[in-house]
Amino acid sequence: MHVNNALDPHTHPFVPRRRAVAILSRPTALAAGTALVLAAAGCGSSSTTKTSSASASAAPTMAEYVAKANAICSASNGSLNATVIKLAGDPSQVDAAHVVIGSFIPEIKSQLTQIQAIGTPAGGEAAVAKMDHLLAGDIARIEKDPALAGPGAFADFAKVAHGYGLTDCAPLS
Repeated sequence: MHVNNALDPHTHPFVPRRRAVAILSRPTALAAGTALVLAAAGCGSSSTTKTSSASASAAPTMAEYVAKANAICSASNGSLNATVIKLAGDPSQVDAAHVVIGSFIPEIKSQLTQIQAIGTPAGGEAAVAKMDHLLAGDIARIEKDPALAGPGAFADFAKVAHGYGLTDCAPLS
């Protein structure tokens, strides 16, 4: 005989929602999870839970998006610039590849993930998609050939991002 348990997936009323989450792509799920963690950590206002919940799902304004994205980039620019300086010291190809793959690329990927977690401002969908696409392409190119890492490595991304206001992202490009 089957006991009706609230945690039993066969009787739980939210099974369709869990299935919907399960079919999200990994980057989308990571971005959504990061946004939830940030909201739970109190990155929003100190108002009631209902208000915080509503603001967490609302799209950021362009000014909020730009400010948050610049803060994310600014927070890691020191370590990224130090890596570029290491690479400028003409290390061996093997050492350079280890530096690029071991610290440079993971830091850039982290920036991308954190910026995607901000959300997209209304009306900025095309520009944000283009920036994401360009940055992902630059990352893939550098992963294939670590020798491409350097001050101008993200020039195509930087041109669009700086024009959008993300001046702290790829500041050397």
